[in-house]
Amino acid sequence: MKMKNGKDFRKINKGVYGAINFNNMIPVPVAELLLIDFDAIQDKQYRRLLQHQYEYIKEDEANIIKVARALRNLFFVGGDTLKSIDKKIMQRCCCFPLLEQACRQYMQNDSDNM
Repeated sequence: MKMKNGKDFRKINKGVYGAINFNNMIPVPVAELLLIDFDAIQDKQYRRLLQHQYEYIKEDEANIIKVARALRNLFFVGGDTLKSIDKKIMQRCCCFPLLEQACRQYMQNDSDNM
C-alpha cells in the first residue's frame, strides 16, 4: 500500500526524497536547534539526500507550515466539532498540547538555571 499525501503526511518530491510525518512533530525551543553542515557529512549519498530534502522543503515551506498548523489546530477545536476522519488522524498524532506544555516547562526550567 502506498501512502498518500494527507493532513498528517506529505511526500517530499513525490516520495523520491522521503516524507514528512506531521503526526510526529514536536515543539523545540529555537535555542536548541542545530544547523547541519552538509559539507561535514562524509557519506556523499546521504549528504545529497539531505540537500535535496532541504531544497524541496524550503521551496514548499509555506504549504508545509500551513499543513502543520492545521493539524495542530485539530487539538484545539474540540472533539464534538471534528469529523470522524479528523478524530482518527488525531489518534495517530502526538498529543501536541501536552508536548507544547512540556516544551514551555523545559524553557522555563532552562531559563531558571541560567
